[in-house]
Amino acid sequence: MEVYIHTMSQQLDMSSVANCVCFNLSRVTRVASQFFDAEMRRHGIRTTQGAILQALNAKENWSMAELSSWLGMDRTTLVRNLRPLQRDGWVEIVGGGRGSRVELLITAKGREKIKEVMPAWRSAQKAAVKILGEQRWSAILSDLETAAQALSK
Repeated sequence: MEVYIHTMSQQLDMSSVANCVCFNLSRVTRVASQFFDAEMRRHGIRTTQGAILQALNAKENWSMAELSSWLGMDRTTLVRNLRPLQRDGWVEIVGGGRGSRVELLITAKGREKIKEVMPAWRSAQKAAVKILGEQRWSAILSDLETAAQALSK
């Protein structure tokens, strides 16, 4: 009987992952989302849902397609995040059906929820910006916007 044993080297070459733009942005995004979610969870809302409510609060009404595009979120992800907001009475979805425009509106209850969660969001935002530094965060934000525009073409 013959047995073949394959041994892996103790050192894995992770340089391609360590330098990967997509991996690093995704990793940092996950960590930041967990940080913000910890603050928002006490109010029964996730960061992604808070962003949706804030967008709906900022503009009179949105179509599903407009909001999906503005958030950079595919429609199925947006729908998944809208369900609990609609269930809790914070968002109203109007229209739908084959080929018709779907409009999204924040309700009075949704506006109250925004007021409730904003102190928690501001606290998390302030802590994150303090870690990064105001000027560095400003530069990062500008660079991220430039990259998003260039990569979306």
